[in-house]
Amino acid sequence: MPIEPRLSEQWFLRYPKTKEALAVVKKHLIRFFPKHWEKVYAQWLANIQDWCISRQVWWGHRIPAWYCNGETRVQIDSPGEGWRQDEDTLDTWFSSWLWAYETMDPKTRKRFYPTSVLVTAPDIIFFWVARMIIAGLEFKPGKTAKIEDNIPFHDVFFTGLIRDKQGRKMSKSLGNSPDPLELIDKYGADGLRFGLMRIAPSGQDIRFDEKQIEEGRNFATKLWNVARFRQMHGSTQIAPGKLDRFNRSSFGELSIYAIEVLAQLNETIDAIEKGYREYQFNTVVQRLYDFIWSDYCDWFVEAAKTEIFSEDDAKKSSALAVMDYVLSAIVRLLHPFMPHITEELWSLLGLGKNSIQFAPLPKKVALKDVDLKKRKLVSPIYESVQAGRNLRAQARVASNQKAKYALRSKQSGLASEQQTIARLLNASELVIDSKFKAGPGTPIAATPLGEILLIVEVDRAAERERLDKEIAKVEDELRAVEEKLKNKSFVDRAPKQVVELHRQRRANFAEQVRKLKEARDKLD
Repeated sequence: MPIEPRLSEQWFLRYPKTKEALAVVKKHLIRFFPKHWEKVYAQWLANIQDWCISRQVWWGHRIPAWYCNGETRVQIDSPGEGWRQDEDTLDTWFSSWLWAYETMDPKTRKRFYPTSVLVTAPDIIFFWVARMIIAGLEFKPGKTAKIEDNIPFHDVFFTGLIRDKQGRKMSKSLGNSPDPLELIDKYGADGLRFGLMRIAPSGQDIRFDEKQIEEGRNFATKLWNVARFRQMHGSTQIAPGKLDRFNRSSFGELSIYAIEVLAQLNETIDAIEKGYREYQFNTVVQRLYDFIWSDYCDWFVEAAKTEIFSEDDAKKSSALAVMDYVLSAIVRLLHPFMPHITEELWSLLGLGKNSIQFAPLPKKVALKDVDLKKRKLVSPIYESVQAGRNLRAQARVASNQKAKYALRSKQSGLASEQQTIARLLNASELVIDSKFKAGPGTPIAATPLGEILLIVEVDRAAERERLDKEIAKVEDELRAVEEKLKNKSFVDRAPKQVVELHRQRRANFAEQVRKLKEARDKLD
């Protein structure tokens, strides 16, 4: 039998306050994050139609309509004997906008209404968000009659939906949703939480990938291991409860690597605060990931081992104090995303007497009396070390095997950092000599400090091929910069410092090409 539509009587609601609801978002009395959802909201309100609010289901609020002898009344309570209430129920979303009225009595509502932020998915921007705004402007439940006191919230943060690898929305009927308890058992609650937050762009759907959860687990392991390394070298240099009173003088004489990591911590705190203001939680998580894994663990801690294992007690104490301070800041900044491991480390390292959840967030370290120009040497050192490690990998020399390096450099101040650079390279010997001569075929790379050489016997043909690829790569970058500088519009309109930066990059790339070609020619 064919199924045909049948007309039936329904209840409709003509929306009030639509222009006002559009205005409060347009004027940013209510802010949407991400902002692009404002256009979707405005389009819906501008083309709004009457809302069918009646549903033919058993569960829900009954339509407050009463019938008797052909007469209809709309009111909450029965008009009296003989009146029959409509059997239909209200649409779920009609009931949902009653949230502010059903969860708070008038006294509580005047204290807490409007709320600060609503967190929701963008698929209910029309069903719930817009209707709550309309209801607030219509019924005015706020403490005054002002518009800003009657909007239901100030900010709306739209989350994304987690979809499977095929882009389908996860659901029980499809059976495509992973069991969170199994993931927690496999990767830990913190690994699951951190992994998801890191891949969740604001207001956009994400495709679930278990590999990201595994990376969250690996990150937790990295943090745990660096804390264990610190614990091996005695108690912390910071007494519980004195984190906010720990100042520049508490660190002693700072190494250039300590100055660098403290300055990066300050920059990270600024970036995180900005991310929170804009509800960019994935940006916050990624910034923490980069700072903790790379800047702190891979670079600072490894560089600080030179002082930690030295016989100079003052330098050792300074390195450990900086390590402690930054680690204490890390666990506090990371706590909202990884609450279990941070609580454990806070206790085990003796950084506080009470739970970490009551600890104040870290503040930036005042570095006014520190020569921040010393930072300029750190980045070139790290880049040169990375170039040396790449040479090792290309020459198939194991990373745990000692190797001899030479650095052709005229950079001042390197002599005092020679031991640290050698440690970072895992070098059996590091020669710093601007006139160092090596045999033909020696692997070489251009770095900000000069040329770094790996002193090993290598296949000349393979080395020539490697240098050709490196030359091609640098020449591509050189061409891109030259094209930009040939653009008269760019040169005339861009800030002078930007143009000057590109000119400096052109000179640097040209010098790198020259040195690489020179190294290749020596192979013949």
